[in-house]
Amino acid sequence: MANATHSLTQGDPRRRFKDKLARLSVTGGGLLVLFALLLIFFYLAYVVLPLFKNPDVTLGEQFDLGVSDAPVQIGMDENNQIGFRYSDAGDLTVFSLTTPHEVLIQRQLALSPTSFFSPNPSSSVSAYGLGDGSVSFQRLRFLAHYKEGERSFTPDINPLDRIQLGAPSEAVSSVSFALNVDDRVVAGIVGDTLHIVAQQSGQESLRVAIPTEGDASVLVTPNGRKLFELVGEELNIYNLSAKKVSLRETVNIKTVTGQLPESMTLLAGGHSLLVRLEDGRIGQWFDVVKANARTLTMVREFSTPNGHLAVEAHRNVFANLAGSGELSLWHAPSETWLGFDFPMLVSDVDAMSFSPRADRLLVEQNQVITLLDVDNPHPDVSITSLWKEVWYEGYSEPDYVWQSTSGSEAFEGKLSVVPVVFGTIKVAAYALIFAIPLAVGGAIYTAYFMPSGLRKVVKPTIEIMEALPTVILGFLAGLWLAPIVETHLPAVFIIFFAIPISFLATAVVWTSLPRNWRQKLPPGGHLFVLIPLILAIGTMAFAIGPWVENTFLGGDSRVFVTDVLGVNFDQRNAIVVGLTMGFAVIPTIFTIAEDAIFSVPSHLTNGSLALGATHWQTLTRVVLLTASPGIFSAVMMGLGRAVGETMIVLMATGNTPLMEWNPFEGLRTLSANIAVEMPESEVGSSHYRVLFLTAFILFSFTFLFNTVAEFVRQQLRDKYRAL
Repeated sequence: MANATHSLTQGDPRRRFKDKLARLSVTGGGLLVLFALLLIFFYLAYVVLPLFKNPDVTLGEQFDLGVSDAPVQIGMDENNQIGFRYSDAGDLTVFSLTTPHEVLIQRQLALSPTSFFSPNPSSSVSAYGLGDGSVSFQRLRFLAHYKEGERSFTPDINPLDRIQLGAPSEAVSSVSFALNVDDRVVAGIVGDTLHIVAQQSGQESLRVAIPTEGDASVLVTPNGRKLFELVGEELNIYNLSAKKVSLRETVNIKTVTGQLPESMTLLAGGHSLLVRLEDGRIGQWFDVVKANARTLTMVREFSTPNGHLAVEAHRNVFANLAGSGELSLWHAPSETWLGFDFPMLVSDVDAMSFSPRADRLLVEQNQVITLLDVDNPHPDVSITSLWKEVWYEGYSEPDYVWQSTSGSEAFEGKLSVVPVVFGTIKVAAYALIFAIPLAVGGAIYTAYFMPSGLRKVVKPTIEIMEALPTVILGFLAGLWLAPIVETHLPAVFIIFFAIPISFLATAVVWTSLPRNWRQKLPPGGHLFVLIPLILAIGTMAFAIGPWVENTFLGGDSRVFVTDVLGVNFDQRNAIVVGLTMGFAVIPTIFTIAEDAIFSVPSHLTNGSLALGATHWQTLTRVVLLTASPGIFSAVMMGLGRAVGETMIVLMATGNTPLMEWNPFEGLRTLSANIAVEMPESEVGSSHYRVLFLTAFILFSFTFLFNTVAEFVRQQLRDKYRAL
């Protein structure tokens, strides 16, 4: 007897082993899931964190080339191995940066030049304005050679043609040009006249002379379509073409800024003009559409001390080095900057330029050349550019913009994550507006009112809907549903309003019928009344839709929406994606909510009914309160599904990152944005890392929703546990 009692107390050793193994397996599985989540979190953070690393500038080598003429431009090749220096005496000096004191070539390019211009230090073609009213062009290239597996570069200097701008007796005081394949526009100030010469395929197509006054300077944009002439306190803007030159407008800089302008420089791409004022401040100007016309507008101002300016060739970044040794790096659109102090550079700056890769600054002061190493890989990404409105070139006002690519090489990405976050919230909202009433209402009816025999058919049927591939749903939405909604827009809205109203009207009529009539309908027979009603309303809506469109909407609902209501209409819009996403989310919400309602203990419902409560009172005051944690979890699961869905929003929307609640416009979500652009992004680029940032935001959204859902579910369960 004692042995039997001991055996019962200790239990079967094999069972204890299995129980312990099961506990370890469950615990280990949970820990592995947690580890996987943490691994995803830290990997996303590892890729994203370099975006927010501050730029760094460090002092490199310093050396003296032994030349005495003042520089007009310095620069280096793309591989940072060879430097070059144009002087105001017309000399070109090419030197090695690997062995700093070695001069490779020194050549006279022009005699007694009076001006100089190069689009940027990375440009191979430059021009000297001469004292005889002409402009001479030259090309500097660096040719690559391979020997025994090693690559080396050789400078190649070629004098090009010469263009006579003005009278031989007058000097060219300022010159600028734009070169595009075989087309060229050259502008220069000769005496008191602005001369413009345009060439097409090597042949002169236009020559214009415009009188000017005072000490003037000119700049031609890289595309050759616009010319800026700075004369005193006024800035003249000319439109250029192969056959015509016209003065577009004149802007008084002093009236706008309160200071006289000193100089002007084009930012990368030539869409923005930087104007230096007397007090050192720099204003950024670009065209803004006002009253259906482009007007040059100062959109922002940078507080910098007087110094020398250098502009990057491919990004809207510029550097300012003051005589006090203070160096500041600016990203123009987001107005972010960082300052550095270099006491060893306290002197007037004669010339400064970025390397083609923007990883070095070349500075000349008193014939001493200094190399500064620049680490600034992601200047276009900041808290401002990601989350705040930014006034970009070509826009009429500050805005949230996601535009990562363009057909132009001078394009710089606009990477605001606000439009794609907004699109994610918008699609989830429209999907849940459609899905929650149907899914929760269907779950209540199926679990509480539907006969068990019919429930065994309906519930699995709805659950199997979740197995439908979302790519098929997206395909049907984009190619089948979207054209139907566009063509039969009145009918779609009639269905939205007519079905709920007809259901309520049918319920009122049903309750007014004699009891013996209602009892003749078998259990679950309501479906035989409601399904034909739905079909009849749908048929009626599509039948009277054209009449409504012709009578009230002017015969074309799309034109009515765009012209009368004043909102845009896209075929693949939020209505389409809301219907489709709602259809995909309904099975998730329905299944969890139905299980929660059906699992309410029967003694609660029976006790309520026994105390005289009606079925409706029992449902609203007992069943739904008890099942509320499960219903809330169902809704949050549906929200998580809508936020993370990819294929439906990828195929059923226009993938346009807009900030509009308008249901007739498209959108772009976080998940769709990643799916579309990740294959095309350059590894390690700002675009690539911002896409990982959007993945991190999506991951955080999901984690936050699940955490909130679990917290609220626990609170509801504790509150109604007493029932």
